[in-house]
Amino acid sequence: LRKTEAEQATRLINPPDAVEAAAGAIAAAGKVFIIGLGDDDIHARTLALRLSLLGILTVHNFDPAHMTASLSAATANDVLLVFSEQGMQPALCQLGRHFHAQRGTVVTITRHSANALRAHADLALLVSAHDERAHIEPLLYHSALLHLLDRVYIRLCEADEARRTRLQDNLERIQPLLES
Repeated sequence: LRKTEAEQATRLINPPDAVEAAAGAIAAAGKVFIIGLGDDDIHARTLALRLSLLGILTVHNFDPAHMTASLSAATANDVLLVFSEQGMQPALCQLGRHFHAQRGTVVTITRHSANALRAHADLALLVSAHDERAHIEPLLYHSALLHLLDRVYIRLCEADEARRTRLQDNLERIQPLLES
C-alpha cells in the first residue's frame, strides 16, 4: 500500500508533459551523460543500459572527476542526467554548472524536496516517497523512482519504431552471451 501511494504521488508531481519533456530531451540528444553517486548509481547504471539498448549513445560514470573529463566531449544538444536522492552533493551541482556552460540540458532526478541540485536543472523529475520509518523510506523511494524511470523509458520506446527494432536486435545479440 505504501509503495502504491509513493508511486501515485510521484506520478502526480511528474505529469505526462514533464515525463514527455525529459524523454524528448533524451531522444533528441547526441549523447546522454548519466551519473549517480552511491546508491543512486544503481538507478543511473540501469537507465544507461536501457538507453544503450535503444541505440541512444550514453556515457555513464559514477565518479565526478571522470564525468568532468567525459563532459569535455559534450555539445549543445547533449543531456546530462543526474541521479541524486537528496540533491545536496556539491560535486554534482558543479557538474550541472559546467554542463550549462556548454549549453547542454541538465535533467535531475531527486527526491521531491528543495535541494541545491534542482536549482541547476533544466528539467527536474521528482520522487515522492516519505515514511517516518528509516527502514521503509528507502524502499518507497526505490519503488517510486523505478516507476518514474519506466514511464520515461516507455515514452522513448513508444515514440520511435526504429528504437524498438534496435532494442529487439540488441536483446537477440545479447541473449547468447547470457546463456554461455
